[in-house]
Amino acid sequence: MEVKEQFDKRFKFIVANSSISRFGLSAFNIIIIWVVLFETKNAFLAGLGDGLLSLPLFFSFLIGALIDRTTKKRQIALLVSFLRAVFLVSILYGIMEHSIFLTLASIYASGFTLGLTSDVVNSIRASWTKEVLKESQYKSGSALSSVVTYVAEGAGYLLSGVILLLGFTLSFEIIIFVFLIAVIPLLFVKTSYVPEEIGALESLKNGLNFIKKQRAVSELMIIALILNVTFGMMGIIFISLVQLRFHLPSYFASIVFSIFIFGIIIGSSVAPRVKGSLGPISMASFFIIGLLLASVSFLNSIFLDFIPSLIIGLIIGLLNVLYNASMLRIVSNEYMARISGAFNTFSVAATFSSGMIGGAIIQLTSILDSFIVIGALVIASVAIWPFFKSLYNTSL
Repeated sequence: MEVKEQFDKRFKFIVANSSISRFGLSAFNIIIIWVVLFETKNAFLAGLGDGLLSLPLFFSFLIGALIDRTTKKRQIALLVSFLRAVFLVSILYGIMEHSIFLTLASIYASGFTLGLTSDVVNSIRASWTKEVLKESQYKSGSALSSVVTYVAEGAGYLLSGVILLLGFTLSFEIIIFVFLIAVIPLLFVKTSYVPEEIGALESLKNGLNFIKKQRAVSELMIIALILNVTFGMMGIIFISLVQLRFHLPSYFASIVFSIFIFGIIIGSSVAPRVKGSLGPISMASFFIIGLLLASVSFLNSIFLDFIPSLIIGLIIGLLNVLYNASMLRIVSNEYMARISGAFNTFSVAATFSSGMIGGAIIQLTSILDSFIVIGALVIASVAIWPFFKSLYNTSL
């Protein structure tokens, strides 16, 4: 009988911090899109608010280089986690002044700050995860982290609609409280890894050289780029579908996203049992996702939209675990924060533009046609996989 290895307690605290933060981020994301749409009726401006959360990720590689060479990761994580909660108070001032300009400005500024501080903590968590997990736990640890954090994210999406019913002011007060709670698990994470003593520029150079030598890392970054640009558009388009096409209350947007996240949880749970080669599995997954996205344009009920949302989430959850486990195997501990930062800089940062692009597509075409456009992009991306030989034949 196979005995499962127990996870280090520090890993459990890392996952706890990640899940609480993810709850706050997902709820904040939906709330700011809803508030901006409510105040302006402009999908582009709402997409801009969503995108500013990802703008700081352009600096992730630099942040990762700095994190990799510091011995004060916990102190930094505690400081920035506390500061992001405090900074959100500026939104309350804009609302109390009953000024659309101040409200929008504070939302955009807070979104940028939240993205920047989250970027720092993400790099630190990536470095800690590599240190505290055993190699045999990479897939199971990635699955556990994915399941727990996406449960929290799904709860954030689901409850954001309910929270909005309490009023804009109380909504942001709740988000501030959540981010303060997220600080607590960080108090219990202590690590012993001592980084090499090198300068910041040399750290950056070494990180770039590592990416150049490890072709599989570059290929994973390109795949992450495609996924993040594509699915970064889904937030603004689905919310616009609920509010502007079906004219439904905010909690329907929460339900759509919660079903999507529920699918991710299921996919993440079964991922450790998936066997085969990464390439064929990814190609089939991308093709199915593209078809499902395009199908939304032909559905005339929000309840029918729940089905593709669930299946897409399931596939994404499975792929997330497989890609993350692959990265943990490829990257050594000394480079973990830099490579995690590089993924954000060169791929996740693309979501800065995806929200605005999604809003622009809606303005230029229609809400329903935008799903066809996104689906076509995903299907087209299948063609690049045969060129990714390092990843294509990776055994799971």
